[in-house]
Amino acid sequence: MLEYIESFLYQVAVALSYPVFISLALMILWSVYSAGDFLMEWIRRRSGSTDPVRSFTGAYSTELNKALAMPGMTDIHLTRVVRLWEKNRISRLDRVRFMVKIAPSVGLIGTLIPMGIALSSLSTGDLVSMSSNMVNAFTATIAGLACSVVAYLISQEREKWLKTDFLEVETRMEELLRKLEHHEAAGKNGRVMNIETLTKELFRP
Repeated sequence: MLEYIESFLYQVAVALSYPVFISLALMILWSVYSAGDFLMEWIRRRSGSTDPVRSFTGAYSTELNKALAMPGMTDIHLTRVVRLWEKNRISRLDRVRFMVKIAPSVGLIGTLIPMGIALSSLSTGDLVSMSSNMVNAFTATIAGLACSVVAYLISQEREKWLKTDFLEVETRMEELLRKLEHHEAAGKNGRVMNIETLTKELFRP
C-alpha cells in the first residue's frame, strides 16, 4: 500500500514540474518587464515630469466633482476619494510584494522536483539524466531568487515614491479645504467648484 502512495506522490511531483518551470519562465519575463517599467518611471521622476496631484485629479475627476458638490460633506468625500486613489496605488505595489514572497518558493519547488528525479536516475545508473536534472534544479533556484531580488528592489523604491506622492496629494487636498472654508466664511459661493476650478485652485502659484 505504501509503495502505491509513494508512486502516486512521485508522479504528482513529476507532473508539477511542467507548471513550475512555466511559472518560473513567466516570472523572468515579468521581472524584465517590471524592471523596464521601473526604469522609465525613475527617469520621469528624475526629470520632474511626474506630478502626483495632476495624475490624481485627472484619474478621479468624476469622483472629485461629486465630492465638491456636497455642501458640508466635502471634506469627508474628498478624504474618501484620496483613500481610494491610495488603495489603487498600493494594490499595484502589492503585486510586486507578492512576487518577492512567491518567487523563492516556486524556485525551491523547481529545485526539489528535479533533484528527486535525479536521485531516481542515480539508482538506475543513468548519469546523463541525473546531471541534466541537477542542472535544472540549480537553474530553478537561481531564477526564483533573481526574480525575488528584482521584485524586492523595485518594491522598496516604489514604496518610497508612494509615500511621497501620498503626502503631496494629502497636503494639497488639505490646502483646498482651507480655501473652501475661507470662501465660505467670506460669503462666496465656493461650493459650486468643479474639477476645472479645483485644478486652478490646486495649481495656483
